[in-house]
Amino acid sequence: MRDTAGLHVAPCSIADIEGAPNLASLAEEFADESLVPGLPRTDPNWSAYRAIEAAGMLHAFAARLDGVLIGFIGVLVAPLPRHSVPVATTERFFVAKAHRKTGAGLMLLRAAEEKARALGSPGLLVTAPFEGDLFRVLPRVGYRESNRVFFKPIAATA
Repeated sequence: MRDTAGLHVAPCSIADIEGAPNLASLAEEFADESLVPGLPRTDPNWSAYRAIEAAGMLHAFAARLDGVLIGFIGVLVAPLPRHSVPVATTERFFVAKAHRKTGAGLMLLRAAEEKARALGSPGLLVTAPFEGDLFRVLPRVGYRESNRVFFKPIAATA
């Protein structure tokens, strides 16, 4: 848990994020910024998120400014058979553009790193939209590019 002049980052439940009064506007901004061409727009399956959380594999954190949700990060942790250790990756890392200079993103990232470490992961994998704000920030805070993800639409189009 961290606090800075009205900015608060702490663990939360998926239900906390799902129930935020301003989630629709945050989700729309997130979808606009991170949509992969060829994939459908973001449409969270909240029951699936809650099930993964209940299984102990998803850990969420929220950034709130004066009580209002401005960002969130999810840490997925699963044992990868090829490594024989739990490996952590981020799921849904986002801070509203209007609040990116508050330090909320870095606070969320540090909370995710601490959780990954506590769960025995040797590191934290973070994905970022190519050439986006996060893509530019990550190398400055100790992350290095290790892979690139490629996507090819394969569904039939109408």
